[in-house]
Amino acid sequence: MATNARSIAWGRVALQGLLAGLAGAVLHDAAIWLALVLPSHGSMAAFWSGVAATALGKGAAAGTDAAAVGLAIDLAVSLVWGFAYAYLAATQPALNRRWPISGLAYGLAVYIMMQIVLLVSGNFEYPHTPNDFVAALLAHVVFFGLPVAAVVRALDRSQ
Repeated sequence: MATNARSIAWGRVALQGLLAGLAGAVLHDAAIWLALVLPSHGSMAAFWSGVAATALGKGAAAGTDAAAVGLAIDLAVSLVWGFAYAYLAATQPALNRRWPISGLAYGLAVYIMMQIVLLVSGNFEYPHTPNDFVAALLAHVVFFGLPVAAVVRALDRSQ
């Protein structure tokens, strides 16, 4: 049974979303670094500059603070996804009861939505190799969705 908006503990949802989004951001970026950036001898600064260029336009990558701006955008997006999952879990208690499956499915949904955003914004690129596709998919599903669900579940007091 769904919870109505008046019975949602918004303070708890905010805390869950904040901590889940932070955990997801750190683990996702660590997975991206290990699986994609490090093998290609790249840098996370270049990755985050690419995030800034995607969100703000190609010229944003040329700025001296592009990596910091990209990191801030990356973190903000992760927090929004974390808050969204915390809200969903507050309104759909079954998500917390089956958090591993919910987290994996949520990570897949996040991956698909982010690809749609890239496509619509004209920034979509096909993965360079099948391994790049698998690494990016796993980064979203296992290292973002699953930790987000785990944190929200761990902070759920209704269990």
